Amino acid sequence: MDIFDQATELHKAKKLDEAEKLYDQLLTQNHNNVGLLATVGTLYLQQGKIGLAITLLEMSLKYGKDRPSDVLSNLGLAYRNSGQHDKCLEYLEESVHKHPSAQCLANYGGMFIESEEMHKCIDNSVKAIEIEPDLAIAHWNLGLCQLSEGKWDTAWDEYEWGLKCMRVDRKIGDAPYWDGTHGKTIAVYGEQGLGDEIMFASMLPDLMKTNTVILECHKRLKTLFEKSFPGVPCYGERESENPTWPEHEPFDYRISIGSLGKFYRRSRASFPGSPYLKADPLPSGEKFRVGISWTGGQKLGRVQKRSVPLSWWETILNVPSVEFVSLQYTDSDEELDLMDTLGYSIKRPPEAKAEDYYETAMLVQSCDLVISICTSVVHLAGALGVPCWVMTPEYPAWRYQNEGGMPWYRSVRLYRSPDTKKDAWIPVIQRIGFDLDELLKSRKSERAA
Repeated sequence: MDIFDQATELHKAKKLDEAEKLYDQLLTQNHNNVGLLATVGTLYLQQGKIGLAITLLEMSLKYGKDRPSDVLSNLGLAYRNSGQHDKCLEYLEESVHKHPSAQCLANYGGMFIESEEMHKCIDNSVKAIEIEPDLAIAHWNLGLCQLSEGKWDTAWDEYEWGLKCMRVDRKIGDAPYWDGTHGKTIAVYGEQGLGDEIMFASMLPDLMKTNTVILECHKRLKTLFEKSFPGVPCYGERESENPTWPEHEPFDYRISIGSLGKFYRRSRASFPGSPYLKADPLPSGEKFRVGISWTGGQKLGRVQKRSVPLSWWETILNVPSVEFVSLQYTDSDEELDLMDTLGYSIKRPPEAKAEDYYETAMLVQSCDLVISICTSVVHLAGALGVPCWVMTPEYPAWRYQNEGGMPWYRSVRLYRSPDTKKDAWIPVIQRIGFDLDELLKSRKSERAA
């Protein structure tokens, strides 16, 4: 087997780092080979090395005589991940017009998730599935759209396809995936972000009614889950490639925590919305305590969509008789220093940045209200039953729904932006500031009575 075949086999097996080393050897002697440039560019895209992916895929098109639809599509995805929406759309549209393969249609449709043109995602996903019924990414995209629309009866079945493309199908021992059987021991493992894991944990009590549960979670959630689900063994080894706990914890089945939805949340009425996590509150003073978080997301597009500069919060921060505390996990000292110079006093408790999320939960539990953008703090507050007001983009992630409330938590209220423009947050901020002031006046009147 020559080097290229070895590299290809490693690539197919998703051993990307090993494949990259062999591809690099080949590129040294074949740096103008358009097929090799496209292949390595695709590998870099899969590794999240977006700059390198764009460079090599662009070079492949530059040196090649044709413009293959799969290269155009992958280049579009690379530009999407870099936050360059217009370039992304340009290449994805060209790929679909050139050759509307199932993969190209699915990639193109994925552009319209969380947008006013979500119907394009649905239409292109359906077309892709008609061409290639087992194309996981097309089912995944369709599932996200259906979840956004609250089509719970069909959405979870499409969402399950994510285990073959976007979610983690964690192999723990040789146990089969849980099929709904009762009276067994089920190993449940966490997935995606902290907020997702907290949200999906609302279904653990359902599972615990009929089965014994072992929980593998993110290390930061271990203490919080142990205190909230007494008697459930919790292991913070979700990110470990070789967890040790299965050596002494026998179980019959395994399942990703997000997959519980297809068993327990197949209708709007099946969401209890009641608190299920527990934390002892930190001491607080006499003032009404409001925890705030204003920046979320990690990817470039996510940060822009889920951030409202703290300097814009003046209408809220001007409400009297309130103790504001930062719940911001990311580095925010510069913004907080600026607000200090403007005369605003926002406390910076260390628990907001604690590695053990139970400490953050104690801080959130001590708050009378949380005001936040879409981030894990929303899920934490909702799971604890703490009132939470959320600045929600016009087209949010599916967890927040396209319209109506957030079914996972009764204590969460969504304040939806009326537009995708950045300044559309201003009326949201003004409304929250007004409502907060009214809430304080109402409390004052009740006490006087």
